[in-house]
Amino acid sequence: MLQATIKISIFLASWLSVFFLPNKKKLFVKYLPVSLFSTMLLILEIFYFTVNKLWYVKGPKKNLFQTAVLLVFGPYLISNIWFFHLSKGKFLPYSIINLVADLIYAFPIIALLKKLDVFKIKVKSSYFFMLIFTDALLNYSFHKFFNKIQPQIKR
Repeated sequence: MLQATIKISIFLASWLSVFFLPNKKKLFVKYLPVSLFSTMLLILEIFYFTVNKLWYVKGPKKNLFQTAVLLVFGPYLISNIWFFHLSKGKFLPYSIINLVADLIYAFPIIALLKKLDVFKIKVKSSYFFMLIFTDALLNYSFHKFFNKIQPQIKR
């Protein structure tokens, strides 16, 4: 019961933070392509971690699916939009924001989630950090690439 409450609270808190975004609709439209790319990348990583038994969620398989959905379409999706908004799409601020956030997530937050038995990752925190920071750099690259190839529409 505690694990479900934690997962749902994390999901709801991330979506409630959207109310603090200025120009919500404009930001969602602007960063939706990179957010979807990022989400698909994370889903593939979760699949890999699951198949190779590197990620474990207690209980039946539906718990694993629910946890993945709540994390991917909650904090991961929304933080992507926040990070691009806060950095105004500039590389250095985006990198610094992600560096700090990924360090916090990979070390104390993952340790806390393991301790609370929400899920377990059987990868060293330093490797996990490198993976999620690399994902952030891929997201930035995708965003820049997509903006170059996309016809310039009014934003």
